[in-house]
Amino acid sequence: MRDLVLFAHIILGLSLIAFPIIILLYIKKRPNWLKHISFITAAASWLLLLPSGKLYLTFYPATKTLVNAGAWPWAHSIVMETKEHWGLLIPIAATVAAGLIFTGKHEESRKWWILVIAVSALLGVMGRVVKIGALA
Repeated sequence: MRDLVLFAHIILGLSLIAFPIIILLYIKKRPNWLKHISFITAAASWLLLLPSGKLYLTFYPATKTLVNAGAWPWAHSIVMETKEHWGLLIPIAATVAAGLIFTGKHEESRKWWILVIAVSALLGVMGRVVKIGALA
């Protein structure tokens, strides 16, 4: 069960990097499917909260203990705490970006999609730091 939830978490997180990149590549051409992929990206960002929540509620206490007992206890106190809170920004930013696409404000949505990519990639790196902190 844990692996399935973890893989869903990782795949949805990667989609929040890949889909906005695709959107940015085609934003000036304004193809018909741009609204669809924008909606899918925003939906994926909200859907990501489910495996994230499951990992947090079920497996987080053990992870926290491992990280705090490792050589990098700061990986929890700084990186994990930051990751937990910044992760809540992604669905909001993706929804705003998709809303701008739906209202025809494609250029205004560009900065929001870049924000989704940057925060998603940064959270992925932070997740890896926490994982290394648990193993160090």
